[in-house]
Amino acid sequence: MTSIRDFRTDIQGLRGIAVLSVVAFHANEKLLPGGFVGVDIFFVISGFLITRILLRDLAHGEMTIAGFYQRRVQRLFPALFVMLVAVLLAAALLLSPRDYSELARTALSTVFFVSNFDFYLLSGYFDGVAAEKPLLHTWSLAVEEQFYILFPLLLALLFKHARRRLLAIVAFGALVLFAVSVWGANEHRTAAFFLTPFRAFALAIGALLALTPISEQMPRSVRAATSLAGLALISASFFLISRTTVFPGFAALAPCLGAALVIFAGSGGQSLGGRAISFPALTFFGAISYSLYLWHWPILAFARHFLGRAPEPWPAALLVGVAIVAAAASWRFVEQPVLRSSMSRTRAFGLAGAAMALVSLAALGIRSAEGLPGRFTPAAQALFSAAGDYNHHRHLCHSDIDRPIAYAQNCVFGKPHAPPTIAVWGDSAGAELVVALGEMLGARGQAVMQITSSACPPALDYQMLPGRPDCAAHNSATVENLVRDTQVRTVLLTINYQRYPTEDRLRLFAGLERTVAALQASGKTVVLVYPFPNPWFDTPDLLGRRAQRGEPLNTLGVSFASYARDNAPIITFFDALSVRTGATSFRPTDGLCTGEVCPAHHPEYGALYWDGNHISVSGARLALTQLPAGL
Repeated sequence: MTSIRDFRTDIQGLRGIAVLSVVAFHANEKLLPGGFVGVDIFFVISGFLITRILLRDLAHGEMTIAGFYQRRVQRLFPALFVMLVAVLLAAALLLSPRDYSELARTALSTVFFVSNFDFYLLSGYFDGVAAEKPLLHTWSLAVEEQFYILFPLLLALLFKHARRRLLAIVAFGALVLFAVSVWGANEHRTAAFFLTPFRAFALAIGALLALTPISEQMPRSVRAATSLAGLALISASFFLISRTTVFPGFAALAPCLGAALVIFAGSGGQSLGGRAISFPALTFFGAISYSLYLWHWPILAFARHFLGRAPEPWPAALLVGVAIVAAAASWRFVEQPVLRSSMSRTRAFGLAGAAMALVSLAALGIRSAEGLPGRFTPAAQALFSAAGDYNHHRHLCHSDIDRPIAYAQNCVFGKPHAPPTIAVWGDSAGAELVVALGEMLGARGQAVMQITSSACPPALDYQMLPGRPDCAAHNSATVENLVRDTQVRTVLLTINYQRYPTEDRLRLFAGLERTVAALQASGKTVVLVYPFPNPWFDTPDLLGRRAQRGEPLNTLGVSFASYARDNAPIITFFDALSVRTGATSFRPTDGLCTGEVCPAHHPEYGALYWDGNHISVSGARLALTQLPAGL
């Protein structure tokens, strides 16, 4: 086995690259579209270093599970729990009861390193709400620790009973994990992002690298070429991968192999690429990378909460500066003293258990008190509660990738047992509209069918890959069933236009036109529901905080001019389509907007949106006051 150097500046520089890429991506995605792959670089580094330490201990007969976890506790717990306490305290001043309760839930899952499961259940990584979850970033810590529950035991068993085949077995395991990741990225995208089985291959690549024999006599030219190739792969990943990329899967290979090549090149001696990333500024960020990773995200998330949107570039840069100062202090006064201490195993585990217990009790208290609503005035609490003004049958009536709903099982709203004569077909923009329309029709003895599906507009042959691979099939089946359904005479088509990629616009419009043609050919009346003037900020949260501060509510909203600008392509298309086909136009802005402003609050109807991009049931009632006559 080759000699083991305890410290490598190239790996420290690689850590710096990884953390700075993640921070840059979170501060301003346009700076580095693929910056989130820094997490995968961290995974490779971790797999390499941890496996190397375990192999050293196994070779010397010193490896114990208790000793391994003591090192993990001293490395991870101090900075993590200081951050958790700070976040819980800050959130008491900044978050609504609902959000504070959810934070307490995720703090509890973070304590036990299962937050990746929690965030998988709560939301997707890239949606607007996710960007405001202060502990979202802890999913990666959970992945690592779940990997290290079994890996040390497995490695010890293989070292003892199959040492000669150890490299081949780990290589086979890495291939299997990679295949699982590729499958998951294509079939279950959110799960593949968060859950350990789909991310573990990056850690396995690091482990495989630690097991690979390396010659101390590797030619300098080979080390240089290898290291530069690795840096090139990493750099390309930052700019060629983005949130729309199928990830992890094949795309994650580039940053993972890039990191592995840089580490490999430097294992037999300093490499050209290794020297290039070993300068003091970068190794400084490598040193504070753990604390910077911990602190940057909650600071940015709280800023998004307070502002109701992502901060502009200069404020974001200032917030990153604050995170760097906090990380440097955490590294200097929290991480380093504990790592350098000669703490006994009993004391280390005792303090870790106490920290887990205290934060867990605090989180459970906040959770059981439903987010401590007493922090706010009754008026503020009433506005916060508008976050619950949505279609409460979404879990049964709204399709998504994991829960497709057959046509015969679609929900019906209105007069009980009345056959639906109207259908609302669309993406999630229609889920609340159908409730309000059901109330209106129920008073007439009629009913409406809900046909809504997440990220799936009612456009034939269209799907927003890779998010909804079943969308085209869903739409085809919906048209076939609607054509056969003689009871449904009118179909409202709804679409949250701004959720779809600009490059898909022509395909989307062509699919919508085919849908209208097919429905009209079967004798249906088609109603084109123009986009709602979504504010794209958490409406109940901002309204509640304004009420708490005694600020006016009628100034919160979006201008009609910005709505018209942002939705100009779909408005122009609907106008022309209505003229060509005779389809009826329904413009929700006629009821929701007053002159030049589309407010987020109405004195009589209350909050008009239950989040940033979905009309509330109350808002839908207001919009329907301007529903075209005869419907």
